[in-house]
Amino acid sequence: MTVNGSSIAGGPTAVERFDVIIVGARCAGSPLAALLARAGLKVAVLEQATFPRPTLSSHLLEADGLKFLDRLGVRGPVERTGVRFMKHTDTRLGDFRVRTRFPLAFDDLGGAAFLQRHLLDAILADEAAASGADLRMGTRVVEVLWHRGRVCGVRAERKGVSTRLHAPLVVGADGRASTVAYMCGSHKYNVNPNQRSYYFAFFENADPAHDDLFVFHRWGDRMVWAGPADHGLYLCGVSPERHEREYFRGETEAGLWAHLRACEPTAAALADARIAQKISGIVKFDGYLRQASGPGWVLVGDAGHFKDPAAGRGIGDAFLQVEALVPAIVGALDGTARGGADAAMRRWGVWRDRRFEGHYWLATILGEAGPLPGAVEEALRRLDERGQLDRFFDLYAHRSSYYDVFPLRDMGLATARRLVSGAQPRGPLLKETLALLAREPRRRWINRHPAYATSDLTAPPAARTPRTTQKDRRETADAAHNG
Repeated sequence: MTVNGSSIAGGPTAVERFDVIIVGARCAGSPLAALLARAGLKVAVLEQATFPRPTLSSHLLEADGLKFLDRLGVRGPVERTGVRFMKHTDTRLGDFRVRTRFPLAFDDLGGAAFLQRHLLDAILADEAAASGADLRMGTRVVEVLWHRGRVCGVRAERKGVSTRLHAPLVVGADGRASTVAYMCGSHKYNVNPNQRSYYFAFFENADPAHDDLFVFHRWGDRMVWAGPADHGLYLCGVSPERHEREYFRGETEAGLWAHLRACEPTAAALADARIAQKISGIVKFDGYLRQASGPGWVLVGDAGHFKDPAAGRGIGDAFLQVEALVPAIVGALDGTARGGADAAMRRWGVWRDRRFEGHYWLATILGEAGPLPGAVEEALRRLDERGQLDRFFDLYAHRSSYYDVFPLRDMGLATARRLVSGAQPRGPLLKETLALLAREPRRRWINRHPAYATSDLTAPPAARTPRTTQKDRRETADAAHNG
């Protein structure tokens, strides 16, 4: 299956051949490269940064993500960071609060863990290289190459030297500002602009009594999540209330501490702690899905799907996508895929949308400005009364479905119970009920009938100044034809 990987003459720029080219070497690109290389494919991974390098992230891994790292074979390096696997959670949604053990399978490492992304990304990239992938750091993709309407490779630059790499498949694993998505014309759909902003900080000297506890509190218009991380650090994230956002921009540290001290478990954990690193934040973003594939290309991870960080599922969802994409790519390239390579990638894209649609809307609900809908709190109380609260916590690890845990019928019944109880003013409650009845069916509708963004192809930095000459295009076409 492997194509001859030697360089061949192609004018002023050499052409190298691979089975798969992956653009991006973080938590989607590197594990994909490792698994494809182990399957016998010749894989190139091109990463603009050099590791270790920090990146904006919640740094959160849930039970399924931890288990994936174990299967990938990197449990040892992960544990050597001093990461702590949390097995208990303190969760508050509105006035409903519970402190309990995560529902764990017998071989789970834990229910959640915080691992700094610059450490995780480096571990994954090292594993890709050790598995046989050709890992090229500090390499910027400046052009996606086409031949007869198909992507056939990329042109990349490193230290001023340009190289053409050709492959039957190019994978964009290059994040939200994906160069591959832009150059291939992949459009966003079901877009949700953010209503909240988020700030993250690592602390040192936190109380070790909280080393086994994942905290997620969402009450009123506030949100706090926290837990122990690697190297003895403790991670906290907050989301300001709507009226505080401008204040947070100028007084970020003071605002951060105010929120953490207003949350009982983080106030206790941080009583003698201090901020260890620069505070980071995300204040403007879209939740979206992008067209997953096209002729000769496919997107994975945040390049193809991003949701509100409140759900904390970015890393784990990238791993889920990778494991499903590997057999699809192998079948596409060895000729066994039904309908050919493009059909295999389209089927994977359909699977992606179905797999993540519920969690996408759950993240949207958690990330809406203002208090949570009261029906969510009421539905959780009903689950707790029936002894089924584990179904909710299994959402963290993608082991249950949002639509099963919060079916529309149950949400409607929860709202009706609140109306009948008379515990809240009927005017605001009726307004919330009408919004729920209008919103939820529409979301289920656009899951099957996507609402495409009309103008979303903003060029990422690597794509804004292409330097493609007519000679470049002719040499690319000749090489593709001859290869």
